[in-house]
Amino acid sequence: MDPMSETDQPTSDLGATEQTAQSSKPSTARVPGSDASNPPRHSNESHSNESDPPRGPSWMSWIFLMMCVLFLAAWFVGPRIVEEYQFASTKGKLRAEYENAVTILEGQPLKQVSLASQLVAQKAKPSVVSIWSKKKTENEEAASPNGRRRRQRENVAGYGSGVIMSEDGYIVTSAHVTSDSNEFRVVLHDRRSYSAVEIGRDESSDIAVLKIEARGLIPASWGDSEKLEVGSIVWAVGSPYRYQQTVTSGIISAKNRVRGKSPDYTWRRDRDEKAKNLLQTDAAINEGSSGGPLVNGDGNVVGINVSIYGESFQGISFAVPSSTARFVYEHIAQRGKVVRGFLGAEPRNVRHYEAERLGLPDLEGAMLVRVTPGSPADLAGLQRYDVVRAWNEIPIHQYNSLYRLAERTQPGSVVEVSLIRNGQPHVATVTVGETPADYSTGLKVEVQNQAVPQPNR
Repeated sequence: MDPMSETDQPTSDLGATEQTAQSSKPSTARVPGSDASNPPRHSNESHSNESDPPRGPSWMSWIFLMMCVLFLAAWFVGPRIVEEYQFASTKGKLRAEYENAVTILEGQPLKQVSLASQLVAQKAKPSVVSIWSKKKTENEEAASPNGRRRRQRENVAGYGSGVIMSEDGYIVTSAHVTSDSNEFRVVLHDRRSYSAVEIGRDESSDIAVLKIEARGLIPASWGDSEKLEVGSIVWAVGSPYRYQQTVTSGIISAKNRVRGKSPDYTWRRDRDEKAKNLLQTDAAINEGSSGGPLVNGDGNVVGINVSIYGESFQGISFAVPSSTARFVYEHIAQRGKVVRGFLGAEPRNVRHYEAERLGLPDLEGAMLVRVTPGSPADLAGLQRYDVVRAWNEIPIHQYNSLYRLAERTQPGSVVEVSLIRNGQPHVATVTVGETPADYSTGLKVEVQNQAVPQPNR
């Protein structure tokens, strides 16, 4: 064999191997360390992008989508959830309140309050009466065909209420219930009916006293109106609209009211206002209630109902305090008239700028704005702008307190009056006089005249 030919054979095989390797170049390009496996980077990436599948949404897109879903859920589902929660909460609260109320009411806490009100009514009602007043009048008619004039008599009747204050038949009522009447009939709680006579009437306080001859009467007891406080519970008893033995309740709304002003009332600055020191209450008082008692929690009379605000009841009623009504009643029952003490000075309440100018410590007291010449006040040396602070050591809070204390003092009594003059304390000694006969308050109250049927006799 030719040596050259033997060596040529491997060479030929090597060439074939190299050719094979070149033909399989694409598969051997990924072998590490091969130069042919590192062609330009940009050409391979371009080729790769064209063949790779598209990528999914980014994480920001997912968050945005979730927020949209939550927003829509809150918008549509949220109100419903809130409503259900509130309903469940309210229902639970109502249920808890109901169960709590049931538990407490089982102990009957209001039963004592109701019982107390019933006892007050039971104590007061036997003393309350209905009063029928009648006045005979004559009206002259036109001339008849024969030229003579005829007179026609007619009865004008009114009604009101009253309260028995003594076993021998003395009854307290309002003066305007008996005004301009000459016949009176009193109906008791047990329907007994008696003719009554008027013992006396005091138009200044709007108090009158009647007397009946009867047995087995149950008198009421006087209470102290001075001890009443605003907010105290009171009961009014009377015959509104002829509904006898009617009981209403309320509280003391205010004290020391000058008078029950109606909407068309015109204020007048005169001495007529001196006697007015009314209690204001929201106990219902209507036509026919006048003269009935206002009683406190003890069932005692602390006022006599006299008027309301406006033409019908609007939640504001007025009563003469028992301190005034009792004073008038005792004077009329014993003397047939009222004898009042007389000071002769016109006071009013202290104002803020006056308190500063006069060096007053507060607004208490009654400032004198006029002193009648020759009156007890003038003789005692009282002067204009004196601020009276006490009457025989009884404090004076408002101007009408001075009127009230003076008129209840026995004429001829010597009283020590404490006052402030020009910022300095001062004491004066006053000898109280008697109210002159012509010193009228001018109080005019029309009786409630209506054509009503007479009670059974």
